[in-house]
Amino acid sequence: MFTAMFTHVASGETSGDAVWHNKIPAALSESAVNIDRDPNLQHKYADNAGTKIHYVTMGSDKKPLMVFVHGFPDFWYSWRNQIQTFSAHYQVVALDLRGYDLSDRPEGIENYKIPVLLDDLRAVIDAERNGRKAILIGHDWGAALSWLFTGQNPALIERLVVLSVPHPGAIMKELLPWNHPVAQSRASAYATRFFARGGGDNLTAEDLAYWVVDPDVKRRYIEAFAKSSILSMMSYYKANYSFSQFALNLVDPTLKKIYDALIKCPVLHVHGLEETHALLSTLDLEKSWMETPENLTVKIVPGVGHFIQHEASDYLNQTISSWLKGSGD
Repeated sequence: MFTAMFTHVASGETSGDAVWHNKIPAALSESAVNIDRDPNLQHKYADNAGTKIHYVTMGSDKKPLMVFVHGFPDFWYSWRNQIQTFSAHYQVVALDLRGYDLSDRPEGIENYKIPVLLDDLRAVIDAERNGRKAILIGHDWGAALSWLFTGQNPALIERLVVLSVPHPGAIMKELLPWNHPVAQSRASAYATRFFARGGGDNLTAEDLAYWVVDPDVKRRYIEAFAKSSILSMMSYYKANYSFSQFALNLVDPTLKKIYDALIKCPVLHVHGLEETHALLSTLDLEKSWMETPENLTVKIVPGVGHFIQHEASDYLNQTISSWLKGSGD
């Protein structure tokens, strides 16, 4: 998950304690949609400076474009229920972040820095947009990247939907001494295990899929994670959210431009009340990144933790649909 920031380094990770999600999605909410066999699902690749980014798409390219970006540990299949629902009225695109499933997994921490990851999103959107603006929807790391991409590319994004993760700048702001640094550090503490002596590097595909309950879905996740690169997944954290990188974000001109950019389009933030990795107070702080604060709609969902698209897929689909129609406030 994205909320790794500077915290005290803990002991190394082992497969026995590879648990970081605060709530396991209920089995009944994880419908095993067999979308892999849908003849309308297309697999494609976009190129970012020689790195191939895999994505799936469904729906007519004459309809509005809707792009989904997953987080850690996940892949495009996370959005199977959304793909099925929204492809009737949108061209839906769901990508694999680099290092995951069928996307390339280049070696080297430098290949996982924020600017590079944002270029991956641009490559996929450019490959499919055909002059259209996109509705961008992200969860976890995908939400963080979607926030930053939208700020950098206002001409490409019509609306933004984020799940579980506030604007990255809001989390950095929360860690400042005059806000809630101790509470947010504790909320993010799980991620320090990924830094400690390379502990996260030793996770397995089974470890990464521990939170998936439905047996058929779990097998699909283990299969995808076996194709993925654990080292790549850990590089997202190592490249962007060590203490030194946090400090650099405050002064480096390129990173400041990325993190400080205002969001010009309407934003829907859906957040589970049982999400423990980001304080609820960060949701108020993120208004500072909205050019028009009234354009931010926040939905707090009781009884839901981190994986909203798994735990409450019907609610999420209805909420997004209503909001896009202008009646979701």
